Amino acid sequence: SYGITTVQEGFMKKEEFILLDSLAKENKLYLDVIGYIDIKDNQKLYQDNPSYHQYQNHFKLGGYKLFLDGSPQGKTAWISKPYLDSGDYCGYPIYQDKEVKKYVDSALQEQVQLLTHCNGDMAAKQLLDVFKQKATNTRPVMIHCQILQPEQLPQLKRIGMIPSFFVNHIYYWGDIHLKNLGKRANQISCIHSALKQELPYTFHQDSPVILPNMLESVWCACKRETKAGLILGENEQISVYNALKGVTINAAYQYFEEKYKGSIKEGKIADLIILDKNPCKIAIDDILKINILTTIKDGKVVYNKKL
Repeated sequence: SYGITTVQEGFMKKEEFILLDSLAKENKLYLDVIGYIDIKDNQKLYQDNPSYHQYQNHFKLGGYKLFLDGSPQGKTAWISKPYLDSGDYCGYPIYQDKEVKKYVDSALQEQVQLLTHCNGDMAAKQLLDVFKQKATNTRPVMIHCQILQPEQLPQLKRIGMIPSFFVNHIYYWGDIHLKNLGKRANQISCIHSALKQELPYTFHQDSPVILPNMLESVWCACKRETKAGLILGENEQISVYNALKGVTINAAYQYFEEKYKGSIKEGKIADLIILDKNPCKIAIDDILKINILTTIKDGKVVYNKKL
């Protein structure tokens, strides 16, 4: 009903793998599900299941997931300058550099994609420093990127790292970010800066934290409005067209699937949605009122809105 045809399980442990393995073997999945294995405690799940390195009945393992810090709204994101009214407190890292290096080196040695949770600019720095700006074709992904600084983006580009923004933060927690960070909150989700660097950014919602509403993410990226009605970082607003790329062709690229997903072209998989309005030709606020009429997966209708 949200027009999603490819789903990510972003932190897979043994229990989630057993469930999705069973569903795949019983051929009960009809959306594509890509799982990212907890690299800290469950690395062998990826290593021991090479058949799932490609889709099997709509399920595949995409690589590994690593966490480096917490959240800015909870003041646990690791940042370079203290939170307001918090003394010298800057959040904290989960791992020391040598531990992060161990996980990154392991993923690079296996030539496996690594998704890393980094909310604070210091967590981002830790990850970037460990990669040492070495280019890789594994398309590593920095997840959330809330306080990632625009001046850090060239490092991502040199590495070949994709920023995946939890852009809905601006609406749901933007007012809290202003309270915790002050003017620094205006740089949260620096998507326009990533666009200027020609980085293939993507968006996500971390469901069930919030609903998997891709059109809401598009609206957030274009409007950057908080719940209190404030515009957070007008210079980081992007066009509707570029926002749509963040949930279509760029997302396909993140999954190494751009040759057969993400855009409409002869020979590509027919993963399509039908909307009742063209988001590029209406007022930005009206994007939130768009209805998804039909979702098509592999050429088959999997959802029709009841009118």
